Amino acid sequence: MARIALAILILGCCTCAVWSVNDRLREVFSWKQLDFAFPDQKTRQAAIASGEYVQENNLPLGLEVWRDKLFITVPRWKAGVASTLNYVSLGSGSNYNRSPRLVPYPNYQINRLPAAGQSTTNHLINTYRISVDTCDRLWMIDMGISNGTKLGQPQLFIFDLNTDRIVRQFIIAQDLMRVDGNTWFPGLLADTDSDSCNRAFAYLPDLGGGLVVYDYQRNTAKRIEHHYFYFDPLATVFHIGGVRVEWPDGLFGVSMSERHRNGFRTLYFQAMSSTRMFSVDTSVLQSNTSGRNTFEEYRHLGHRGAGMQAGPMTSDEASGTVFYALVNQDAVGCWNPKQYDHLSSETSAVLAQDSETLEFPGDIKVDKDSNLWVLSDRMPRHRFDVNNFDVEDINYRVFRAPVADVIRGTVCESPRTLTRPPTGPNHPSRPRPTTTSTSGSAWNTPSSRAKDFD
Repeated sequence: MARIALAILILGCCTCAVWSVNDRLREVFSWKQLDFAFPDQKTRQAAIASGEYVQENNLPLGLEVWRDKLFITVPRWKAGVASTLNYVSLGSGSNYNRSPRLVPYPNYQINRLPAAGQSTTNHLINTYRISVDTCDRLWMIDMGISNGTKLGQPQLFIFDLNTDRIVRQFIIAQDLMRVDGNTWFPGLLADTDSDSCNRAFAYLPDLGGGLVVYDYQRNTAKRIEHHYFYFDPLATVFHIGGVRVEWPDGLFGVSMSERHRNGFRTLYFQAMSSTRMFSVDTSVLQSNTSGRNTFEEYRHLGHRGAGMQAGPMTSDEASGTVFYALVNQDAVGCWNPKQYDHLSSETSAVLAQDSETLEFPGDIKVDKDSNLWVLSDRMPRHRFDVNNFDVEDINYRVFRAPVADVIRGTVCESPRTLTRPPTGPNHPSRPRPTTTSTSGSAWNTPSSRAKDFD
C-alpha cells in the first residue's frame, strides 16, 4: 500500500511518474557471483590455479537477446575473467535455473587470452555491449585491452548466430580513433536491412567524442566528430551505490527509430555525462559527406533534469519509445518521440527506480518481440570501492517485461498530439533534403572537426 500511495502522490505532482522496480520489471536471473560452464572440471580447476579465473573479478555488463539465448558480456577490467562473450539459455519449467552458469560463446577457447607472443587476432579479449541484427548476426567491438594492458587494436567481430561462425573481422585503424589515444567504444548498434543483409551499417560511439560508422558492404569505416558528441562539464559527477565517480564521458547511448519510407532511420544519441538528447538521420551518417559539411543536420531534442544522466539506450519500433538507463538514479526512463518532439521532464517518465536491485543499470535492450530487458550490476562498487562490495549479496540481476506493460499509463504510451510543431529540417515528419555526395573520401579517413558554435 505504501508503494501505491507513493506512486499516486508522485503522479499527482508531476507527469514524470516513478515506479518501483517490482511494479514494472520482473526479475529473470540473479547472481551473487558469476560462474562459467568450462569444457570440463579439469579445465576449470586449471583456470582457478593459474589465476585465469578469479570468480570475484567477473562482472556482467552488456546483454542482448536472440531466440532462446540471452547473451551477457563480462569486461576484462580485472585479471581472472574467464570469458568476455557468453550466453545463458532462456529455459523454463522445472529445470529453470535462476543463477545459471555463463556459457562462453562461440566457445571457451576463443575467449581465452592469448599466450605471450601469440597473435590476438583470433581471440576475444574484451567487449562491453553488443548488438544482434535482423539477419541473425551478432556484432561486437573488442577493445583489445585486458586488465589495463593493451594486447591489440580494437576489432569489430560479426558472428552468424545460425552457424556460430565469425563471418567478418574488421580492425579499427588508428586514423579512426582520437589522436591522443582517448578512444573508448562502450558498445555499438547494428543497422541492417532484413531484405538485403549486405546493406548493413554499425554505429560505434566513442566516449572521446566521436562516432565510427562501419559499412558492411564496402568493408570500410569513417569517423565523424561533432560538438554534440561531447560531455557536459556540469554533469560529470556521479553518485552510485555510495561511490562518487567523475566520468567525463562523451558519446555513449545510441538507438534507432523504425525505418522511414525513404529507407533510412533516425539515430538518437546522448553522451554519458549529459542530460541532453540529440538525433541525426542515418542517411547523413551513411553518406560520403564529411561531418564538417553536415553539421546542421544534427538536432538537439531537449534535456532531462539535473542528475538524470543516462548511459545505454534502446528503442521499441512498435511503440516508438526510446528507453535509457538512468545510471545516476538507479532507474530506467523513457521518452516517446512519436508523441512528443521535445524531451523534457514533462514529456518523459521514470519507469522503474530501486537503489538496491537497479543499482547501476549497465545495459538495456528491447528484443524483437517488444520485451524490455535490463541488467544491473553495481559496477562502481565492484571497480572502485571493492571493500563495500559484498560477494555474499545478490549483486547482478536481469529483468524483463513487455514494453506495453512497462509504458502503460505513462507519457510514453498516451496518444497525444505534439506539444509543439516539428522544428528543423531533419525532423522525421518533414521531407528530407537531398544529401550531396562527394568523391567518397570521408570513408576510411578521419573527418575534420566540426565548426565551432556561434
